[in-house]
Amino acid sequence: MVTNSSNGFFPNFYPNSCPPTDAREENFKVYRLIESNIIREKDFIPKAIRRRLYTQSTCEELALSILGRPEDTHIARKFFSLIGMKKLDKVAVGYITKQSGRIKMDPSTNVGQSHINWWTYMGVHPHTLFNEVLRIGVDI
Repeated sequence: MVTNSSNGFFPNFYPNSCPPTDAREENFKVYRLIESNIIREKDFIPKAIRRRLYTQSTCEELALSILGRPEDTHIARKFFSLIGMKKLDKVAVGYITKQSGRIKMDPSTNVGQSHINWWTYMGVHPHTLFNEVLRIGVDI
């Protein structure tokens, strides 16, 4: 394991300088697009890990994509619909903590100016930090 903080460890398959040195630990209310009315663990697995491409992935592909503002969920949903991910019409609302990992703001015209990359520490189960599901276009 590689340590990057006094609060936790990241997997040793992460590339050098991942997470980036300017990623920080923060307490933050966040939003993540999901498919179901139920918060499920499978909705909180980074793309590279889901595809089992650990060592061939960029640092960003090892992060979870979250948003810092609820209004950006509309932008993100439109983008994901265009690339074939039409079922992402729900939003999980949660609170990440300094003990859960590191974040880096990553504004995007595709998914919203409040886009954040979140690298979770080993042993953190991201879905457990989310406790509410909202419907895009109804609740947000």
